[in-house]
Amino acid sequence: MKNVDLIVQELEKAGVKWVFGVPSGPVLPFIDALEKTSVSYVLTASETSAGFMASVVGTMSGIPGVCISTLGPGATNMATGVGCAWLDGAPVIAITCNVPTPWLGRRVQMRIDHHALFAPITKATLPLRRDNVAAKLTEALAIACAETPGPVHLDLPEDVGEAEAIPYSLAPSVLTSEKKEVTGIAAALKSEMDKSHHPLLVTGLGFTRTQEAGTLLKFIERQKIPFISTMHAKGWLPEGHPNWVGVLGRARRTNIQRFINQADLIIAVGYDPIEINYEEWTGVTPVIHIATEKADVGPGV
Repeated sequence: MKNVDLIVQELEKAGVKWVFGVPSGPVLPFIDALEKTSVSYVLTASETSAGFMASVVGTMSGIPGVCISTLGPGATNMATGVGCAWLDGAPVIAITCNVPTPWLGRRVQMRIDHHALFAPITKATLPLRRDNVAAKLTEALAIACAETPGPVHLDLPEDVGEAEAIPYSLAPSVLTSEKKEVTGIAAALKSEMDKSHHPLLVTGLGFTRTQEAGTLLKFIERQKIPFISTMHAKGWLPEGHPNWVGVLGRARRTNIQRFINQADLIIAVGYDPIEINYEEWTGVTPVIHIATEKADVGPGV
């Protein structure tokens, strides 16, 4: 069994159903290996499209979407879609094929430093070698799905993919976002709500990864709080609910802005400033940020 066979078999075990990309010489052994599994190779218009499609699959399923490209321009094309996954917190495995290992580091046709390219837009960028393929793949799957989810880059030199796989005992992969408890928030929330007369609750991107939507809705109903959502969180709480106000966007309706202006407390659940910076819409209103990551905010928020 070759390393490309090992990779696709482990992706299949992890629940991956599709690999998105554009065929090229270095990618062909990988595509051939997919033919022996239930994982489908999906031809895309460009490697950019492959990255976006992998990002959407990761977001919708919680299982990493997978995209693959040839070296050089294929990798730079795919980087745009991978960057989307990085910003949106989508689990993705992005595989770049590369020249044979002895050529790495040389200035030859199409070769660029893939790790330097993907480092700013991934949670990790990992080189695959003949003796580490299984271990690195296991690591990549776990990193991609750990909270906050995101893309992981694997670089696959041509000779590594064609080399015989080294037997390795794979530990079970964690393919769902780990649960993180936000501690110490109850007392702070109660203290602020006791002083508030017009609280407003907003759900954001991080809320789409929760399994406690029903619990939050009960809290909203018990406290009689109006709520809005960002574009990413739209639909995760029922929009036909009498407490529903609308969607928070850069271009928002006047009634949404009116609720924001009247609020004396904003309770942000799973809010991610990657959508809209707090300072662009909260003004001087106090904000309670309830999320698994600290908010990146400017002065005065």
